[in-house]
Amino acid sequence: MTKLNNFQAHTPEDIKLLESAVSDERSFGKGEDVIREGNRTHHVYLVVKGWACRYRTNSDGKIQILNYQIPGDFCNLHTTLTQKIEYSIATLVPSVIAYIPHGRIDDIYTHHSRLTRSFNWLALNEISILQEWLLNVGSRPSHQRLAHLLCEILIRARAAGLTEDHRLHLPLTQTQLGEAMGITQIHTNRVLKRLQAERLITFDDRMLTITDWQGIKEYADFDARYLHLDNAEASLVNDL
Repeated sequence: MTKLNNFQAHTPEDIKLLESAVSDERSFGKGEDVIREGNRTHHVYLVVKGWACRYRTNSDGKIQILNYQIPGDFCNLHTTLTQKIEYSIATLVPSVIAYIPHGRIDDIYTHHSRLTRSFNWLALNEISILQEWLLNVGSRPSHQRLAHLLCEILIRARAAGLTEDHRLHLPLTQTQLGEAMGITQIHTNRVLKRLQAERLITFDDRMLTITDWQGIKEYADFDARYLHLDNAEASLVNDL
């Protein structure tokens, strides 16, 4: 709800409605599939704790991460329209996933216009993030690519109430970062060191600190408009 409040205010009744829609919560270890590509699902998955991702695997076994999901993110909201899923969802760290039956999502769409508008905002964000990731992989050099990804992760975490300012616990491995950018773990390591050498970030014991926020935004060509946070709290909007 913290995340949804970046779009519009919600009532206690909205919160109770979403809580009551959850039919189950399940714990997963690191690197476990919540669902595999091509399988049928009757639920929407919501990350309660931990980190997850959507990913595809090609015929050679190479993984391409399509998006990260952090606490407060739905993994597959659109599957109310089609039960067979076209990607896999996996945990990146030990995680807790809430299960919401499609029927309860459909009921919200039918009877609760405020949450429906918020869900549509989430769907818009999904499309916008996918477009930006395509631009990132296709048009930016690797050092700029990583800087842009770190900017996005930080802002998304702040919008979800998971961190403040420019410091974030980032549990992702270099391999997992590389699989989102289309580069190897070795290349990711090299680029991380470059960003640190240029005094844009520090990254120690999974703690990411962006030490020069204005500098890294310019460096990464990062424009947060695609995250649609115009109605977020003032300190976040002012930082965009």
